[in-house]
Amino acid sequence: MFEQWAEGDYPTLSHVDRAVTVDVTRVFPPPGARKDELPLGLKASGLWLEPRMLGRQVAWLRRADGDWLGCVQMPAGSANKRSKLLMTLWLPPEAFVVEA
Repeated sequence: MFEQWAEGDYPTLSHVDRAVTVDVTRVFPPPGARKDELPLGLKASGLWLEPRMLGRQVAWLRRADGDWLGCVQMPAGSANKRSKLLMTLWLPPEAFVVEA
C-alpha cells in the first residue's frame, strides 16, 4: 500500500499493527432516509455499519499541516451477511481508540 510513498527530510509515515475500535458515528454521517422508506432488498444487501466496529490500524501518516491520519483496515459486510469486504479508512485520531 505504501510502496510509492517517499520520505523527505521529516518522517511522515509510521507503520503500526494494532487492534482499534472505530467510532463509525464520527466517520459517516447519519442516514438521510428513514429505514421504513427503503426497499427491503436494499436493507438486506446494503453495507451494514455498527456505531462501533473493530479494525486494525496499519499506519500513521503525517499531513502537510502537521496533523496525523491513521490508516485503519476495518472488515464490514452486508446486512444479510452474504457479502463482505475490507474497508481501508484514513481517519483522524479522535475517530478510533486502541484496544487494550
